[in-house]
Amino acid sequence: MTKMMFRIATLILALATTQTILHAQERESMGMDPMLGTWDVHVTVVDCNDGHLIRTVRALQLFSRDGSFSETASTYLRGSSVGTWSHGDQRRAYVASYWFFRYNTDGTPHSIAEGLNSMTLNPDGQSFTAKGTITDSDLAGNVISVGCVTHAATRLSGPGR
Repeated sequence: MTKMMFRIATLILALATTQTILHAQERESMGMDPMLGTWDVHVTVVDCNDGHLIRTVRALQLFSRDGSFSETASTYLRGSSVGTWSHGDQRRAYVASYWFFRYNTDGTPHSIAEGLNSMTLNPDGQSFTAKGTITDSDLAGNVISVGCVTHAATRLSGPGR
């Protein structure tokens, strides 16, 4: 009985894995972009020159059908991001550009940040990684800093979920 239960559990797991991969392929063949949906993103920002850690942030990112991008992050010192996303130059490659405000601890505006990311969607369509930059400018438009970012994301909702 235990062997049979193990075999059934193994078969179910194999079928579920196959279905996930097939869902990603089916979405693409039906003209649905596998990037669509909501993602749980772990963001790491480092100094581009020496690699020292500046901050880590957790974010929720939404990739919409019309090419719009929105994001909210786990810190009160920045606002929501708005921007756009599109296909990159390779299969499962994407680019996004977006902006958000940063705030001082008293709630007054500090800067505006521009993010530029290159993303690679994993073949199963359930996760992606990204690399990019965040450029902070003061409210007069003068560049304050540039940070290098990496993202590790997992799907929360969207096609195939």
